[in-house]
Order: sequence, then structure tokens, then C-alpha cells
Amino acid sequence: MFSCPIGCPSDCCRFDSPEDAPVVLEEEIPVLQREAEKIGVKLNFVPYGEYNGVKLHRWVIEGWCPFYRGKCTIHEKKPLSCRIYPLVLNLKTGEIYLSDRCLWVKINGPKPLDHFPSEKAALKKLVVKLKIHG
Repeated sequence: MFSCPIGCPSDCCRFDSPEDAPVVLEEEIPVLQREAEKIGVKLNFVPYGEYNGVKLHRWVIEGWCPFYRGKCTIHEKKPLSCRIYPLVLNLKTGEIYLSDRCLWVKINGPKPLDHFPSEKAALKKLVVKLKIHG
């Protein structure tokens, strides 16, 4: 079973280009902004478009996520796009794949979704919110 490796390079929390940064639901932005205010950080979101009428935004992060301090400091409040990692949902194709940036995936190789129970549960929530019909 997947468990996030402690001390890994946390490539899921560092972003080298805007295209790598998470796409978040509009409803998640106020939660993130409240958490950012607590630590005196300003967050930047740009419209990403809509998916089945659901407004999406790119959370523009340059470098490390402001909530990463050796581990996620907003774990219970982080957006679904972060919760599903190392699973990735390609909104253009509907494909679900494992990120090759994840150290656990690099070490253990591809595994079925059942190896990622909490990430799979978050993916289900995301699919419901985006009204994706399988």
C-alpha cells in the first residue's frame, strides 16, 4: 500500500513551472486563502476554465508550496488535486495515471488503484464534483 515517504524530495510539493502547479476547484480557494492568512502568505490563482460547469483555477506556485514545512501543514484542508497525488487525472482525456515524479512510484513501480485507498477516495470525490460520468 502507498504511504508518502518521509524525507522524500517532495516533488509533489515543489513546482518548477506553472503547468505543474495544481488545478483547484473554485470552492477550495477560500479555504486555502484563510490558511494562507494564518501564516502571512498571499496566494495566486488564475482561471483555468470550466469542466461540466465547474469553475477551475490554476494555483500558481513558484517553487515550494507555502504550506510545505517538511510535511503538509494543511493536510486535512488541502485541495482534492493534492489529495489524489500520486494519482493524476488528465481533464482533457479522462485518463488516470501515476505521477512519475513521486519517489514511492519510482521505487515501487506502477500499482493498481487499490494500492492507493485514500487517494482513490479523494479521486472519487473529485469525479463526483466534476460530474464525470464513467
